[in-house]
Amino acid sequence: MLGKFYNDDIRTLFRIKKNPKQSSDVIIIYKYEYKTLVDWDYHNPYALLQVIEELLRMYKAHQERIVEAYDRLQFEYSSLVNQSDITSQHVEVHILRFESKVGPISFLIRLPVDFTRIPPFLSKDNPGEDSAILLISFLSPSSSKITPQLYLSPKVEHALGGSANLRIPAFPSDGCLLDYVPNVSNLLSNKVDQVVANFEKRKEYIAAFLSHFGRSLLEYDADAFTKISFLFEWNDFFFIFLIDLPQFFPQEQPEFKFQSIYHQDAKRKPFIQPFGDYPYSPRWTGNEMAQRAKSFILKNISDFQKASVHSGSLN
Repeated sequence: MLGKFYNDDIRTLFRIKKNPKQSSDVIIIYKYEYKTLVDWDYHNPYALLQVIEELLRMYKAHQERIVEAYDRLQFEYSSLVNQSDITSQHVEVHILRFESKVGPISFLIRLPVDFTRIPPFLSKDNPGEDSAILLISFLSPSSSKITPQLYLSPKVEHALGGSANLRIPAFPSDGCLLDYVPNVSNLLSNKVDQVVANFEKRKEYIAAFLSHFGRSLLEYDADAFTKISFLFEWNDFFFIFLIDLPQFFPQEQPEFKFQSIYHQDAKRKPFIQPFGDYPYSPRWTGNEMAQRAKSFILKNISDFQKASVHSGSLN
């Protein structure tokens, strides 16, 4: 089996021999000490993987040495890894060099954001490692045209509300990696803080309603705390009161719904009347929201009863 890894600066040839007792042939133009080949152990099923990993480390170091030949790139790289929370372990560099030009130059940066605080329910359908990778491309070593792109693992993207809810700023024309990368990292950290805070606020809201109306509870979402419903009675009229909490509660207002247990709409579904616009403040505590919800119910239940009788049909 013959595989070839080619680059303008490094040419490496792998010849994987059929006899596992012999190490693979590797030819590298540079005088590197290939420890994984020197210590080749054919009993080790990961021996070839370790060779490839060492090659990648060597190639990474080689690209970092190329950076030193260009003042702008050297400044960008060294200032980032020496003056911020980003270390050299978080950064990979790749420079394309041709006879007529150099570039593009790509910096692949793993952002050191703590995603462990993301509520567990968000990871059920999105297993795997949590990560945020920032790819920053320079058209040339001295170019002012710099393009950033952010890549999130599925769980993180889902937790933050999708890619549409997270837009990173453009790279400023007079900016540098030392300023830009920590800003994006802080942006992500703040988003995680917001997700955690919103989750705790929803949890507090549900707890307050359980405290006030627990005896009338039908069901509630005990994972994400996004829904709760009650069976209430008013003047011998029974109805269901449902609450839907948005992901970005309390910044976004919950939706209230009255549902008749007697009547259907034209599609033979339970007659429901939603309310999305009512007195509300995100600064209220969960207890105050529960008390105001009670006032809202008492104020509107009579009209809902009439509407369900006039507009709906009996089950």
